[in-house]
Amino acid sequence: MSKWADLPGDVFFQIMRRLFSDDIIISSAVCKSWHSLLNSVEKLPLPPSCPWLMLAEENEQSEKSNNEESRTRTRGFFNLRNAKVHNFELPEVAGRRCFGTSFGWLLTIGTDLQINLLHPMSKHLLCLPPQPTFSWQYDSDLEPKDIIGMFLKKVVLSRSPWNPATQECDCDCVIMVIYGEYRQLAFTRPGNKAWMDIKSSRRKRYADIAFYKGKFYAVDYDGALVVCRIDDNKKPRAKAIAPPLEGITMSFKWNVQKYIVESSGGLLLVTRYRGGHIYSEHNDYYDRSYDSDSDSDSGQNESSDEDDIENDDFEDYVENEDDVEDEDPMDESEEERYNEASPYVTIGFIVQKLERCHQGGSKFKYKWMKVDSLGDQALFVGDNSSLSLTASSLNGIKPNCIYFTDDDLRVFNCTRNGGGSDMGVFSMKDAEIKSHYSGQSLSFFCTPLWYI
Repeated sequence: MSKWADLPGDVFFQIMRRLFSDDIIISSAVCKSWHSLLNSVEKLPLPPSCPWLMLAEENEQSEKSNNEESRTRTRGFFNLRNAKVHNFELPEVAGRRCFGTSFGWLLTIGTDLQINLLHPMSKHLLCLPPQPTFSWQYDSDLEPKDIIGMFLKKVVLSRSPWNPATQECDCDCVIMVIYGEYRQLAFTRPGNKAWMDIKSSRRKRYADIAFYKGKFYAVDYDGALVVCRIDDNKKPRAKAIAPPLEGITMSFKWNVQKYIVESSGGLLLVTRYRGGHIYSEHNDYYDRSYDSDSDSDSGQNESSDEDDIENDDFEDYVENEDDVEDEDPMDESEEERYNEASPYVTIGFIVQKLERCHQGGSKFKYKWMKVDSLGDQALFVGDNSSLSLTASSLNGIKPNCIYFTDDDLRVFNCTRNGGGSDMGVFSMKDAEIKSHYSGQSLSFFCTPLWYI
């Protein structure tokens, strides 16, 4: 065969049936005839077999690019398996803030304030309730371009939102988010008209969510873990089952990020530490504002003690912070890494695992215990649903490592050319950080993220 484009259609489809979803995606870009053949059949919204790094939107470094019409329609995806960047026409995400979820879906929000779930490779698009349907809204009259940059923090799905058997959206899929200035929890389902808040017994901001063993769990900035109840006739509610961590002073919270991820059947808490002069400059402000804001406004989410919950994970608790210590991996030698060219940088991670608590006097069912190794697992954290994969089953993925992206959009505008450079691979074995993408993905508007 002299040209791949002349490959008979029946032979072509027989080959496609034997490839990974990643290879099918790449095949559509080989030539126009292959692209046409793949577009002629219904594409199933399948995830890639290995996370792809979705790069920041190009040509949006100037203010005029805040206009969606002036933005590029192409997005780059870096494939860790072959270390290549593949570009795809995605006008559906141009000028829209994107979040990685799971099952191959992205959540997007644009200046129209409409929130969508998009499968970028199959082009399936599901409309969710728009931003104004959240119960909490900003008091000031913010421009939509400002709202979309800071309103949503995290998105997690309970299952794929698409039912391949019915070729329709799955209305049993739950989409849970962290949103608003005070980082509250809310959820919706495909077909719903609005987002519903989840009442909480803790008055702290949430940092991450995980869907674990059929339930949603969330961790707040202090490291306390809550489990969410949303599947009965009572009001949606979250209640703490593991205590806050010790050792995080208020002045240190600005540069600490927490993630939770299911790994090898357990639940892990991943604490990320950043440093640099940008964080030093913000520490004083954050120290003053964090407690007063979260206590005053998030108090609306206080749950009632009269609500009796018949579930082992929902037990009354007392504040007991003696179980776990949170360590600071920064030392004086690492200060040398901070300079004007790199105004902020990740300096380390600490991983802890959720374990049963047998300590006398504590009414918490669980506590966090530090782990020194991930074994054959590799973690992926950033502006996406946190993920753990078995490294030995995937070429090019390193075991016992944490793959991270630059997800702190708050400091992007404090940089000269945009944020996105704080990415890499952290080794749990020797605490060394190496690069996973040698190119640049800089932006003032959107973060690079893991497409999973």
